Amino acid sequence: MRLGIRLLYALQALPSLDPCHLIANRPDYVVATWRQIFCAIWRRETTEDAVRRVHHACVEFAKQHPRGIGLLTVVEGEASLPPAGARKALASFLAQASSVIRCSAVVFEGSGFRAAAVRSVVTGLSLLARQRFPHKVCDIAEAGRMFAEILPAATGVGVSEAAFRASLDELREAVGRR
Repeated sequence: MRLGIRLLYALQALPSLDPCHLIANRPDYVVATWRQIFCAIWRRETTEDAVRRVHHACVEFAKQHPRGIGLLTVVEGEASLPPAGARKALASFLAQASSVIRCSAVVFEGSGFRAAAVRSVVTGLSLLARQRFPHKVCDIAEAGRMFAEILPAATGVGVSEAAFRASLDELREAVGRR
């Protein structure tokens, strides 16, 4: 039993065999991919230009996955509310990507009034975009469960919750959490 526990801890300390691929690491956002999951991490300001860049990266990634992708959006605690132009660009991004996204999760790391305000913006964007895919505002564990449940049937590629979380944790450690 003790050997099994030690082996489990040793395996958890090893780098992921299937790491996230970093596409962009900017002060305001990070873009990475893992298998058929596209990940955007908003750190500070969500500008119209940044949304366009993230959208372009998502379109290019989706070309490699014709059966569809998962979308993970992480909003860090220090991220500000996106201005009107960025909100419009985000709604357009979600609407245009609707044909390739099979499911989407938004994770907020903040708390209090700011996080509540950001959640309300995301809810409004979801309504504007009229998404044709399952979409949740949730924590990272629930996002992993959703991806593991929906993406294999939709895309034909399996998703391990544990591998997803390990790879995302490695990415976040590498780029530094704000």
